[in-house]
Amino acid sequence: MRTTVVRARVEGWDVKLLLLVLVAAAFVAAGFYWQQPWIGAVGLLVMFVGMFTDRDDVANDDEKRSFETTKSVRNMRTRDR
Repeated sequence: MRTTVVRARVEGWDVKLLLLVLVAAAFVAAGFYWQQPWIGAVGLLVMFVGMFTDRDDVANDDEKRSFETTKSVRNMRTRDR
């Protein structure tokens, strides 16, 4: 079972994010090594691309297929106070 979780992560978006983080770190390190700030700025741009294209979906209460929606739970909690 553990290998299927690892395989699913390798085939998913996590590899893309890891690759972009490594490329960004290499650009930032190269910018310090050659003392060229524009190379480090390219690395930061690559990091922003990695951050904003990463899909980390979080399930809401509505997506759990429960009978109570988020709005109904909020109404029940505020009714008694």
